[in-house]
Amino acid sequence: MIKTNMYHYICETPTVLTHIISERKRITKDFVEYYADKSIEQIYIIGSGTSYHASLSAKNYLEELLNIKVFCLYPTHFSRDEKIFNKNTLVIGVSQGGQSLSTVEGLDKAKNEGLMTTAVSENPTALIKDHADIFTRIEVGNEKCGAKTKGYAGTTVTLMMMLTELALRKGIVGDDKVDDYLDRMHNVITNMSNIIKESTDWYTRIKDELLPAKRIIVVGYDGIYADVLEGALKILETVRQGVTGYDIEEFFHGIYNSVEDDTYIFYLASKSDYKERTIKLIDILSQWTSHNFLIGSPDGIDQNDKYCLVSFTEDPLFSAWEYIIPLQVIACLAPQDLGINPDIPKDPQFHAKIGSKVLDGVRDSYKLEK
Repeated sequence: MIKTNMYHYICETPTVLTHIISERKRITKDFVEYYADKSIEQIYIIGSGTSYHASLSAKNYLEELLNIKVFCLYPTHFSRDEKIFNKNTLVIGVSQGGQSLSTVEGLDKAKNEGLMTTAVSENPTALIKDHADIFTRIEVGNEKCGAKTKGYAGTTVTLMMMLTELALRKGIVGDDKVDDYLDRMHNVITNMSNIIKESTDWYTRIKDELLPAKRIIVVGYDGIYADVLEGALKILETVRQGVTGYDIEEFFHGIYNSVEDDTYIFYLASKSDYKERTIKLIDILSQWTSHNFLIGSPDGIDQNDKYCLVSFTEDPLFSAWEYIIPLQVIACLAPQDLGINPDIPKDPQFHAKIGSKVLDGVRDSYKLEK
């Protein structure tokens, strides 16, 4: 196996999450100071691709923490479709590379409406930084590959730490409650290295069956739905075949009709009342396709070499950091076996050609690290 940048970044994720949490007060200081005395009654988080999925992954935690509504939208949906605003609204624009023009448009719309704005990016000279009131950096380092991995969880935990520290400052939550959340986060992070190893071994077992796939579906539910979308995107970006992701209930309502013997399905079977229904779904769909791959904890699951059965922490707020890993590993290793370098986008100049990003020559430079 070639040690690509992408695989290195997957393995580095637990370290960067630990770093962001331990350095949270410094990282979030400007954000907390700026908004400490401002009334925030609702939050929009806008971003595209992985940034959008990261906001979905953070949403449940943020709403439980703050007891206010958090909306996650694509920037164009926010800038073009949203018409009615509460003036005590915070709009957080997220772009890991920082050069997304649609996120710029969304932040500009928010400012024109008189709303509070924050830019969040890994890029210290991000374009979006100039279109917001305040800036917070995602301290994951520059990922020198098109398909981002550690940035997904890194963005999620950065959003969580920003609002956690602000909630502490405002007295919305106490130290004991935050310490409990942090302990739960660390339990998940500690488990991630084992999941990376087990996921890599699982890929080795299934790769001969998986590599011919031309159509892949990812299904899941509850707090793991963000991983469904992100995992589908990662595999699509690198394997470059047809991949779609669905909430499991949405899958029940029509998508199942499209399953044929050449359909490959990944089921994110996290702990939930839907887990039993997922097993039942596999039983039903096995009549139509033999390519069924379950990802979940082993409790209640019969052993099957096609399944990635690992002892996930199963935390309802934070296990999305775990459940994305098997799909990231596939997105990294499968293209290599297909003769594709997963670090390099199909067309590194695509965003410049279509006008979706301003290339800066750094966050769009893809070179293998030595």
